[in-house]
Amino acid sequence: MWSGHRDDMDELRTYELRDPAALIREVADTVTLVEDSAWLALIHHPSTHQTLLRVDPLPVPALLDDDDDISEHLRAATEAFGVPWANNGKGPDHKAVTIVVRPGFAVFGPNEGVWCRGWRRANHFQDVYTGELVLVTEHGWVDFMTDACGHEPRMVA
Repeated sequence: MWSGHRDDMDELRTYELRDPAALIREVADTVTLVEDSAWLALIHHPSTHQTLLRVDPLPVPALLDDDDDISEHLRAATEAFGVPWANNGKGPDHKAVTIVVRPGFAVFGPNEGVWCRGWRRANHFQDVYTGELVLVTEHGWVDFMTDACGHEPRMVA
């Protein structure tokens, strides 16, 4: 099991999380990861300082139907962050990470595909990287982008 912590020697792109395990622990300390909830976390400098700025609830359940289009909700949530454009020539300084809390194995399936499709269609036009998806279940958590995973934190019963 890979916890996701990366050594300082690893070359990270600006949109990659430095430590997915630390992030999900910090999110779990901030909000209660209850069944069928979804959250959007805003991280400043994800590949270096990885500072969690806020965690907002999403107005949709974690469990979705195949034909659900959540792109409007994701766009509105990202716009609500109000992140100013960096104009630094290096890309955004912020990243939005979606945390989906549902029962079942900590394995990505059709439900998480709906979330990915929603982000693909969101067109939020904000200076924020998106696409990172962390799944939390009663068995633990897994990060879609890095395959980092762990037994804690887990879904609260």
